[in-house]
Amino acid sequence: MLFILTSRHEIENAQRQFVAKLKERCNRQITVKVGRKGGHKKRVIQWSQLLGLWFYSEKRESSRYWNIFGLSEVAPRENSMLSIVCEINPPVEGLNKRAQGVFMRDNNGHIWLLHRGKIGGGKPGIGRKLFFENYQGETKEIADEKFAEIGDIDSSDFVDQVTKFVREVERIKGLVT
Repeated sequence: MLFILTSRHEIENAQRQFVAKLKERCNRQITVKVGRKGGHKKRVIQWSQLLGLWFYSEKRESSRYWNIFGLSEVAPRENSMLSIVCEINPPVEGLNKRAQGVFMRDNNGHIWLLHRGKIGGGKPGIGRKLFFENYQGETKEIADEKFAEIGDIDSSDFVDQVTKFVREVERIKGLVT
């Protein structure tokens, strides 16, 4: 059984562990422009040549963590514009159903990362319904809500699981053309 983490301290620790695991597998920091609605901002991303994955993380206001991901088999060029494939954004504390990422603890004390399935993409038809109709990974029903399972943070292949999730989101978004 999984239980949603709501305490600021537990979520902060899980977020720190999440980012540390990702950084361990990245071999380069690159300053790029990350596109969002209404423009773009310069950010220093972490990129993994082995995974073909980049990510950026920051704490946004007091409500959530902003963990963004993209795919790039070659190192992005300095100051190039990157598109976000997906966001995994747990709340800073409490239960926030608008936050798409969530940390949970199982009966053995392991911390899991899950996603609520709401994906954006700027095109009509891309969203939670499309995601769950096409998601090929494991799902969990917790407190009458459906989640996509990303992985156990303590697992040796956790970063591979995150990469697989990002690739799956990209595949699903690609179904709407």
